[in-house]
Amino acid sequence: MTLLLIAVCAFHVCALAARTDSLEVSVLTCSDGDIAYTMYGHTALRVRNFATGYDMVFNYGMFNLDEDRFVYKFVKGETDYILGAEPADYFISRYAERGMGIKEQVLNFTQEECMRLGNILLENIQPANRTYRYNWLYDNCTTRSRDAVERAVNGHISYKYKPDNQQEWTPQSARQMLHPTASYRNRWVEFGQNFVLGAEIDVMLPPRESMFLPRQYELYANWSNIERVEIVNKVDTVLGKPIVMSSDTFVRIVPLISTERELLPVRNNHDPQTVDPPFVTFMALFVITLIVCMMELRRHKTFKWIDVLFCVLTGLAGLLVSFLFFFSEHAGVSSNAMVIIFNPLPFLWIPFVVRRQVRILSLAILAVFVMFFIAIIAVGQHVDFAFWPLVSTLLLRVVVNIWLSNQKYVTLQTINK
Repeated sequence: MTLLLIAVCAFHVCALAARTDSLEVSVLTCSDGDIAYTMYGHTALRVRNFATGYDMVFNYGMFNLDEDRFVYKFVKGETDYILGAEPADYFISRYAERGMGIKEQVLNFTQEECMRLGNILLENIQPANRTYRYNWLYDNCTTRSRDAVERAVNGHISYKYKPDNQQEWTPQSARQMLHPTASYRNRWVEFGQNFVLGAEIDVMLPPRESMFLPRQYELYANWSNIERVEIVNKVDTVLGKPIVMSSDTFVRIVPLISTERELLPVRNNHDPQTVDPPFVTFMALFVITLIVCMMELRRHKTFKWIDVLFCVLTGLAGLLVSFLFFFSEHAGVSSNAMVIIFNPLPFLWIPFVVRRQVRILSLAILAVFVMFFIAIIAVGQHVDFAFWPLVSTLLLRVVVNIWLSNQKYVTLQTINK
């Protein structure tokens, strides 16, 4: 099937050479969806020939969910994406079924540039070239589409975010760009991102690197220009023969986008959330823990199985954070200061908690929290607002254990005297 598709694409694109005055290439930007891998939209390239009826969409965002150990490879950052192609009608109908919108930006390309982009896509869709190692921040469907467009231009593209008479572009970090969509679609997803992604994504991105998101590339493309270097020869006739007397080089500047149109309206809009589910959840946990701690202080003894439960839950979260930190190739996870608190070590604390030998251990854990606070300030890592009630809950357990352990220690010392 793949070879057949490539053959069909090749036949039509090669046939364009017979008539190259009816080619059109465009960037398709799809709106965000409810499924995790569609939450930030999508970018694809469309190649059309009005003379032959050829109309194909080239999509760098395809992957195989049935691939062996797909989930493990995805978590480890070893997911391979594929460039695929399909008739534009099929592509548009799939997004229509999901209620997602599609905007089309027709590139202001010459026929030669249209042919060049078509050939680049045909080269990339060959079996030896169509698979690439996906990286959500540096190498994805949007950056691949942008790079293909840049390669096809006879000159270079000058990117601008807004026209000169409007406010200049303000640098943003990758986290700041992700937040609006994540918090709108699923606040838990935003919290999860903030939990596993570290200081690397809090660095302000230059314009080109900020185009990892489809919406960002769409905005840049609207205000960007193509700068084509053209050579004009001055020809004179000498002895009846045309002779080039001199050549002038100048730069012709044209908008990158010639036409913009809406292929599909957005129909999957959501009502904005009126509450913050992660914050409410962890705040409730803090209140419950506070009540339990007050009961423990009255009875001068901790409920050790509550601490065991916290050790298990913290250790499980630590397994994920630590695995991503040490083994995953995903961008941003290896700079996560959360690994100081969330790691597998709490599993080793359980025997001490069961025997209530926690005095020295609690002091050590308190020192770890101090290290965490210093680290996030030093590296400038953003911490989700909903994370603070969770940290406060864990700190509360540490402080209560230290207090009761000290009380017990003082009592034993008194008895021994």
